[in-house]
Order: sequence, then structure tokens, then C-alpha cells
Amino acid sequence: MAVAQISILSGNDIELVHEKTLEILEKTGISVLSQKALSVLETGGAKVDKESMRAWFPERLVKETIQKTPKNIRLCARNPKQDMPVPRAGPAYMATNGTAVYMPDARTGERRATTGKDLADFMKLCDALGPLDYVWPIVTAHDAPDNTHALSELAISLQNTTKHVQGEAMSEMEAKAEVEVAAAIVGGKPELAKRPIFSVIQCPICPLEFEKGSVEAVMEFARASIPVVSMSMALCGLTAPVTLAGTIALVNAENVASFAISQMTKAGAPVVYSSESTSPDMRTGEIHYGSLEEVLIASAAAQMAKHYGVPSMVGGFSVGLAGESPGIHLNPAELIFTTMTTLTSTDYASGIGGLDQAKGAALEQIIIDCDLWEQVREMRKDVPLDEARFVTDLIKQVGPGGTFLKAAHTARNMRNELFLPMGDKADIFDSYRLENNQKEMIERARARADKILKNHVPEPVDRSIKAKIDGILDRYKK
Repeated sequence: MAVAQISILSGNDIELVHEKTLEILEKTGISVLSQKALSVLETGGAKVDKESMRAWFPERLVKETIQKTPKNIRLCARNPKQDMPVPRAGPAYMATNGTAVYMPDARTGERRATTGKDLADFMKLCDALGPLDYVWPIVTAHDAPDNTHALSELAISLQNTTKHVQGEAMSEMEAKAEVEVAAAIVGGKPELAKRPIFSVIQCPICPLEFEKGSVEAVMEFARASIPVVSMSMALCGLTAPVTLAGTIALVNAENVASFAISQMTKAGAPVVYSSESTSPDMRTGEIHYGSLEEVLIASAAAQMAKHYGVPSMVGGFSVGLAGESPGIHLNPAELIFTTMTTLTSTDYASGIGGLDQAKGAALEQIIIDCDLWEQVREMRKDVPLDEARFVTDLIKQVGPGGTFLKAAHTARNMRNELFLPMGDKADIFDSYRLENNQKEMIERARARADKILKNHVPEPVDRSIKAKIDGILDRYKK
């Protein structure tokens, strides 16, 4: 089997990154702003100073952590046909962007804060689109209580799509509530542990700091067997060294440290290695998705995850991130780099529908990104190299100077072997040309989104389950 992918680290480079990671974790250590987490780390064998709230990891402990970390996991969905087992050889499972704070009005373009109703519409649209494998709550529900934003967004998402939902939690309390909500849908906490229909992204505060609410949520999720995506968000020269080598080592150290917290809480807790690290715009300090450095860091991160044998979520795809309104806003170089992130050897990726460096989102952008991703992901498809596909007998039969066009084998296999969009799909793909009018492209995307929202009804949860979810929300909102 052959697969197109980018690798920037040699075998010796991988060993060197691991060696420097050990040095960081053993000599510099991490800041853990939770006495509960520090106690778990100390019991597990870490060196802990509870006064300064620091923890250091000896090499032996890092080795044990990697051994305990599951190598095969399954992100499940309400619809089992949409489960996502890994490791995955072909194209990454793709998700939306997450928790944008505004959306542009479809008619006027005016920006407005998003609501729970907006999130429900986004989830319904995502539920209907085949190129999307799973979802983040793509926009923030600003009308939810401040202390239960993530809980409300998870509940809305799970009720408006049958796909896997990837959320977050800001506290131990919120993590417990999210487990309760998902357990109500699948029939109890033991069933949820077997089939986790949601996972969570928990980000260290780069560099090397684990905030109290987030780290205690990680521990709660570990106990419930909810997969935790330890997303490092290093920025070269700002929250990480300006050198790519230093940033890669820091990203690796943050992931390994997060794994250690999960495994010391519950051995075998499912985790995912993750990086959304890139370079900032050094003139403004703003994050810069689509940069050259993002591709290189993502590739290295994916290789380190494969080295440890753990699932990974790095890189992503979106062509709207450089603009504040729907459309294709990346310059040609950035478009190439964004496309290249899909060639890293990652299992999961995200970004669909995002605008304005992930601060905004648009229904039209989801349509546009999905159309383009459907084409780009073909570069990561498996290329089988089995005996039957070499067809040496056919090559002999056609011979030098011949043609394979008339061969029955070509007609019989071309739809399986080649990317051949037909009919309306071919017209849609052909419309994405640089010389075409973007206004027309956006209007077509808006019309398709409106049609889906009018006609598509996601499989609902039972009324009794909805009542349980509402009760959980009411209890935790107080």
C-alpha cells in the first residue's frame, strides 16, 4: 500500500526530538496549577514541588506513559456507521473549525455574535455533508451561561448531528456534566466508556503550563474513558522558541506531559497527540494559519505521534481563514501550504468553515471548504500495490505503442481507480477557478446551505433523553 505523505524528520531526527523532550521534562518540568493533579503525578512517580506547583518527569516515567497509552482508539458516533477507528492510513478524518465567536450575516455581511440557534443550524448542515467526518461546536453559543458554555455547546451539537462531536471543558464540574449528557444519550456511563460519542480538546497553556480547570477536566475525562486531544498551540518566537527545532521539541513535551496526566489518572485512558502550532505574524503577534512553519511543525508532530504509536490530530484545511467573509482568501503560496498539511501522516484534522484566523465562521464557507476538501483528500487516498493491480498480463497484451483506452479492464475499473466527479458534482468542482467571480460562487454556496437547512432533518434523540439533557443543563446552570 502506498500513501502520499510529507515526512521532514529522519529516523535520527526523531530520536533527537525524543531525547530533547526527555531533557525538557526532566530538567525544566511543567507547571501544574492544580493540587489534585500534582498529587496524582506524585503518586505516579513524578518529582513534585507543591509549593511552586511544578512537576518533573524522569525518563522511566516517560517510557511507562508511552507504554500505557492506547495505540488503537475509536471515536464513536450516535450513528455507528460514522465511527472513526484509528490508526488510519488514507486521508485524515476531517472536522469543522471550532468555537468561532462571530458569523457574518448572509445578506449584509455584518458581523454578529453567534447563538445556540446558530450552532444548531451549523450542526444540521454538517450532519448532511459527506466530506465532514466529525464536528467541533463550530461557533460559540453566547446566549449560554458563562460557566457552562462548553456544556451547552456539546448538548446542542450532540442533538443536531449523528456524527462524533469534539468539544472542550473548562472545569472538573463541566467535564462531569458533559459525561452525564453523553451518557444519557447512549444509555449510561459504562456504555459511554465503550462507545465515546464525544471527545475533548484540552490545550496546555504554552509553554509547559497546565491550568487548573483544564487539567482537572482532563483527569475527569480519563476516568470516564473519554478521549482527550492534547492540543499544543505553540507560536514560534512568541510562546515557543523561534527555531522550528525548539518548537517541535516543546510541542512534543506538552503532549507527552498531557499523556502522563491521563495515564496516571487511569492507565489506558484514550488520548490523541495534537498540534495546532504555527508562526505568528511577527508584525502584530496574531496567529498565522496557513504559514510554511505550520506545515513543517504539523508534519514533525505527526511523525512523533507515529513514533510513539499513538493517534494524532494535526494540520487542517480551510481556504477562508485569511478573510472575514466567505470565499477563497488564501494567497497561492498559502493555499499550497494549507493543502500540504493534509499530506502529514495524521489520523484526524480540522478547520472546515473557519474565517478570520478561526475567530469567525460561515455556513457558506463550510460548503466551499467541503467541496475543495473532497478534491484535495484524494491526494491521501490509499494506492493498493497488490498483484492484481499490476496487470502485467494486460500490459503484455496491449504491448509497446498500444492503448489501454479500449481495454475492458479500463472501463470496468476506472470509476474505482480514478477521481471522476460527474454531473452536478463536476460542475461544482469546475466552478472553483481563480478567474471566476467569487460573488457568484458564494451565492451558490449560500443557496445550497439554505436548501440543506430547509430539507435535512438529523436523526433526533428521544424526547425522554432530551428531557434528561435539559434537566442536566438546568442543574449545572445554577
